[in-house]
Amino acid sequence: MTIIQLQASRDPVTGQTYIPPRTLAADGSLRPTVSVSVPAEGVLYSATTFNGDQYGIIDLDCGSRIQALLEPGTDRIGERAVARSVNEQGQARFSHE
Repeated sequence: MTIIQLQASRDPVTGQTYIPPRTLAADGSLRPTVSVSVPAEGVLYSATTFNGDQYGIIDLDCGSRIQALLEPGTDRIGERAVARSVNEQGQARFSHE
């Protein structure tokens, strides 16, 4: 299966990656960012369940940290997680490799 690509933006000076994408750097410099796509893969930092759905914080390989939906059974903190599917709302769902 293919790993999903996330839409992001990158500060061309600092290299910081923003997900979701933003048009200007976060440091207040009004410096424009560059649109990029990054692989939806990283390490599960934390996980919780709310209203029957599992959510996690993922430290992506690109250096960003995001909150994401998890597939059932994706709860092993510190292990690799990748997104290989997208739900009806267009949100990537992560699972262990």
